[in-house]
Amino acid sequence: MCSTPKTSLAAKMPETPFRSFMASMTLAQRKRFAEVANRAQERRDSTEHYRQGLSSQHKSVTSLSLWEKFKQLCIQTVNLMG
Repeated sequence: MCSTPKTSLAAKMPETPFRSFMASMTLAQRKRFAEVANRAQERRDSTEHYRQGLSSQHKSVTSLSLWEKFKQLCIQTVNLMG
């Protein structure tokens, strides 16, 4: 009957205990870190939302006929001129 394989070397415990980088921060530093991280996530979400909007606009324009694209261009030009 076969037994489970065993390693030839015993597992060695690290000499210094692992500590999270957050554990060495003060409460104020952790709060600041969380604020910065949240703002960065909001920017990433906003950028992704913007990119998705652009891709959906691009798809809708490519499905238009040449005449419809021309009409849309004229409407945008008139709107810009006021």
